[in-house]
Amino acid sequence: MKTTSGIIILLFSFFSSCKKEAAQFVSNTDEMFWLTNNGADMPVWVKGNTASKIIILFVHGGPGKGSYSYSGFQTAQLQKKYAVAYWDQRDGGAAAGNSNYDHLSLEQMINDLEKLVVTLKYRYGTDSKIFLLGHSFGGLLGSGYLIKDSNQQKIKGWIEVDGAHDYPEVNITSRQMMIDTGKSEIVKGNYVSEWTEIVNYCEANQPNVSLDISYKMNDYAHQAETYMPINHTTNPLDLTSPSSPISYGVNLFHLYETAKGKAFLETLEPVTYTSQLSKIKIPTLLVWGQYDFVVPAISGQHALQQLGSSYKLLVMMPHSGHTPMNGDTDFFAQTVISFIEKVK
Repeated sequence: MKTTSGIIILLFSFFSSCKKEAAQFVSNTDEMFWLTNNGADMPVWVKGNTASKIIILFVHGGPGKGSYSYSGFQTAQLQKKYAVAYWDQRDGGAAAGNSNYDHLSLEQMINDLEKLVVTLKYRYGTDSKIFLLGHSFGGLLGSGYLIKDSNQQKIKGWIEVDGAHDYPEVNITSRQMMIDTGKSEIVKGNYVSEWTEIVNYCEANQPNVSLDISYKMNDYAHQAETYMPINHTTNPLDLTSPSSPISYGVNLFHLYETAKGKAFLETLEPVTYTSQLSKIKIPTLLVWGQYDFVVPAISGQHALQQLGSSYKLLVMMPHSGHTPMNGDTDFFAQTVISFIEKVK
């Protein structure tokens, strides 16, 4: 009898602790909760119009970077119409936990995303419509999520923004774009010494050989954007934010400077989902910066050809590099809103 009573008490305590929190369904929600899964504690901020019953789930890039830095001017227009959920992935942003680096893999991160989608549906209602938005590395993570099992049934639409769903292709096309553009800019007399350095390195090194070469070219790709006619507006640093550079500096260090972190990054280099994009049937919007040297627009063009969606669209942002929500903020917001309104 004592054993039975103990079990009943434990079960009662468990279900009591799982009691659903009261979600806010208003036009200006600003709330935060933590997603805990397999050793990682990941913050999720939900901002904007939850009364719309539409949630844009922001899957940030990196890996390692946080999502909170995109919650300023870049998504303000989206927050007026819909709710936006900003999620810091394990080992990124303000994520915490004692076992992050022991459970760091793409498969685990896909599982984290699966748990988050279920949690959002639980908190904000099964009738909520979730639009998955993946930027850069978020394009790889989002694609991996969508092609797995029946995950697409939980998502209303897929928005890939300069998404790296094919790392080998990205490495090849980024190098070639820097060589071609660099030579053209040198002839024009634009930033001759800077472009010469970039072109010489790219011509002397082949992509997909080593992580060091890939990340050196990635650095040059970001640098190349600064020599092109794009808008460079960014949010001012908020050192009080829980996802500020101070709080996620440790995550970035462990991810890019430790053996475990580098081992994980090595596993991403051969990953490609291009041949499996035909499995994605939900409405899809592809958004790309015209001057993106990091993930060139050819990746978006190939994705458009391969996607199995009956409604799919590629929109180029004319004043942007790798981050079109910065370079073409208004056009980006209008494009996303138009897509959601059409397929919701």
